[in-house]
Amino acid sequence: MEEANIQQNQQKDVDEFELKRKELWEKRILLEKKFNLYEGDEFQKINGFEYLRTKTIAVLLRCLGLYKKGQFNASKINLRKIKFVYPDIPKELHGFKILFVADLHLSQTYLSWFISGASILQQIKTPVDLILLGGDYRFGYFGPEDFVIPMIKEMFEPVESKYGIYGVLGNHDISSVRENFEEVGIHILVNEGIEINHNGAKLWIAGVDVQHGFECADVASSIVHAPKDAFKIMLSHSPELIEESLLWGVQLYLCGHTHGGQIALPLLGPLYVNAHCKRKFASGKWEYREMKGYTTTGLGTTDVPVRFNAEPEIVMIDIVKIPYDLK
Repeated sequence: MEEANIQQNQQKDVDEFELKRKELWEKRILLEKKFNLYEGDEFQKINGFEYLRTKTIAVLLRCLGLYKKGQFNASKINLRKIKFVYPDIPKELHGFKILFVADLHLSQTYLSWFISGASILQQIKTPVDLILLGGDYRFGYFGPEDFVIPMIKEMFEPVESKYGIYGVLGNHDISSVRENFEEVGIHILVNEGIEINHNGAKLWIAGVDVQHGFECADVASSIVHAPKDAFKIMLSHSPELIEESLLWGVQLYLCGHTHGGQIALPLLGPLYVNAHCKRKFASGKWEYREMKGYTTTGLGTTDVPVRFNAEPEIVMIDIVKIPYDLK
């Protein structure tokens, strides 16, 4: 009787989280319809203020003779290699390699960062264990997003990934693109997780829907079924769920969205990061109590196709156990 009650309670919990996922997905679709994100083109802006802001920045840069320089900066993709050191993980996870890319912002007009990024990926000859994509696959906010699928497939085809490619959606993406990704073998995680068994050690890859603008993320649903002994990675589009992820035992938090400001001033840094988080979480490597994380500056740009002091990047991550115990 007691065992039956436990199973009944577990099934109830599963049903509640499934219901929550469904409700949030329906909310996302309703918001997309409300703002008519399926129509238009990549140059259409969310509102008049955004149009004016974008136009002002572009005109100012042209007047200063900096626009072409900014475009050139946006096309210089850097392959950034970083390590995260953990003393208390299974030795089997030592050297686990993740290729992480966010904010691709692929465009049908601006192709420079697609060409540069594809060139970088072609030079990666060593297989990786996992490829993670952090959302925002198109340059604009409106219109069809189908064109990004063949571009992404072409970009990542040269890289061998042992456990495949997983991603999340960003605030530039529309829900229908999820099925297109699945058709080419790229799995989009929407408030859910996946277990990976690596040489006998468990990893849990949790992926949340976008919080910024949509407020459709649910950390609990993405990680509630993770094994207790699994190394937990949170894949989020933005750095706006850091505190909650820590409470759920996440050890590595990967995100983007901010572009590192996209336009930053020397010494002062980015003037605007477009995320509700502390500035120390808005770019680069960081730690929050026991949790480590990385906020990438991203591959592409949006609104104005320029960058200053916010170098675009593809990130290669190595998980390292120190000291490394051979026993």
